[in-house]
Amino acid sequence: MQTTGTPPTVSLAIFRKMVLLTGGSVVLSLVITTTIMVLIGETGALPLALPIAGFCPLLVTPPATYVFCRRTMELQAANKALGEAHRNLSEVHARLKAAHEDLEHRASHDTMTGLANRDRFLAHLSDLKRQSDSGYLLMIDADHFKQINDLHGHDAGDGALLAVGQAIAGSIRDTDLGARIGGEEFAVILRGSSTENATGIAERIRSNVEDICLTAADGSQLKVTVSIGGAPFTPDTRTKEVMRQADSQLYQAKRNGRNCVVIASRMTRAA
Repeated sequence: MQTTGTPPTVSLAIFRKMVLLTGGSVVLSLVITTTIMVLIGETGALPLALPIAGFCPLLVTPPATYVFCRRTMELQAANKALGEAHRNLSEVHARLKAAHEDLEHRASHDTMTGLANRDRFLAHLSDLKRQSDSGYLLMIDADHFKQINDLHGHDAGDGALLAVGQAIAGSIRDTDLGARIGGEEFAVILRGSSTENATGIAERIRSNVEDICLTAADGSQLKVTVSIGGAPFTPDTRTKEVMRQADSQLYQAKRNGRNCVVIASRMTRAA
């Protein structure tokens, strides 16, 4: 069996310390004993005292040195192990934190488009109203999406949805929230937006989607457009009411021929 070089090195190190300390102890003991005997005038007893003075360190120092060195090495090894354990725990903590953040992101975002999902959309809108914020809600629907799926397949439909999501994300401000709330339906919450700003952002989304150029598996070019409806909200507005009115404006955009924007300037309540 092949052995590693560590144990012999450790034993040699301990042996060297034992020899050095034992030799030093013997010399020191002899010097002290001789000095004392001379000072008290008992030099005649030196032949008996010196062997005893030399033997005692030989008896005590080697085992004491060995135990001390072994315990020191064990403490050093334990300290090294603790350091490695701390580093490992830090790595595990970092991985767990990253996994937790990934799970939180997956729980609040649409896996296809990367936009917020419906739950986060509703929670964000509620949070803004609780914070006494106002703004605009845009409801967005991909035009003739069923035809894309039926004529070109679901892969083409998924590509269209992804492109629409990217167009929305690239058209809104950092303070806004874009979401996919179901199928081909999207929504954008415009925090603190005026009617003019909401109209401008909605038109930018519509235009950027219209510029999308997709190629289906069969080589045909896909035309993607969206219809957008918008309605204002205040802290007092119920979520269902603002969604109802934004949907109403969206349906009006559909009736106007699709690929257009209709924004309400004020909130109207259902009878």
